[in-house]
Amino acid sequence: MINALLPFYQEPLVTLTPAVAVSLFAIIGLLIGSFLNVVIYRLPLMIQVQWNEQARDFLDLPRGTQTPLSLMKPQSHCPDCQHKIRAYENIPIISWLLLGRQCSHCKGAITARYPLVEALTALASAVVVMQLGVTAESVLVLIITFHLIAIGFIDYDHKIIPDALVLPLLWLILLCSAIGFPLSPSASITGAAMGYLSLWGVAQGYKIWRKIDAIGHGDFKLLAVFGAISGWETLFTTITLASLIGLIFALPMLIKGSNLQTTIPFGPAIAIAGWTTLLFKPWLIFY
Repeated sequence: MINALLPFYQEPLVTLTPAVAVSLFAIIGLLIGSFLNVVIYRLPLMIQVQWNEQARDFLDLPRGTQTPLSLMKPQSHCPDCQHKIRAYENIPIISWLLLGRQCSHCKGAITARYPLVEALTALASAVVVMQLGVTAESVLVLIITFHLIAIGFIDYDHKIIPDALVLPLLWLILLCSAIGFPLSPSASITGAAMGYLSLWGVAQGYKIWRKIDAIGHGDFKLLAVFGAISGWETLFTTITLASLIGLIFALPMLIKGSNLQTTIPFGPAIAIAGWTTLLFKPWLIFY
């Protein structure tokens, strides 16, 4: 029987035992993770092509004749020999293990990044369902989770947070707030604005002090997402956690002799901190 005291977005969408729900969404996470690998690899290339075309237009140069690239086309293939990956070679994690971590055609090594992303997405999906059940709230948080995984890896690799990922996420949350899900419109808008401005203020202060841009605008937008979904009250927790995680990321680079001018992506730290705060805020001692 549905608890009448629960908000509508926390009411179960289907009746499943916890074990079945977690297992089902872990499998769904594996499949989504396989697609996220495509997003992580191709979206930066698509952005680079777009930038090149814009630069050519600005300089009044003819556009190139590069084969159009999208998330769906061309078919996934080995980057070394261009062998098209068949369906049975694309089963999350299993195919990577059965193929001996190499291409079936040229025997070139297949990076462990692919099964890592798939396993991470499966694990994160299971955690979301364990915490929230199969509800409208968990569906929204899963969508956020999938975007965050792609954002984190892309920022780690390329030092960019694509607007194509973060802005639709922000608008989705703001639209959901129109029906009070999970915050009111005013609370969601206030949280988004304060999330953006809090990092923007830090960046401006650092720029005045050190004369350099230390934080990218993508980081502002990403924190705005968490302000919109969790409320402005959680921002201190998110920023504190992100700073600690960022320090952990930076330590190996500093130990290797990198200086303070070295660019360190902050997006992965914000993503991990914001996701943790979103799901576990009642247990965080400084919330």
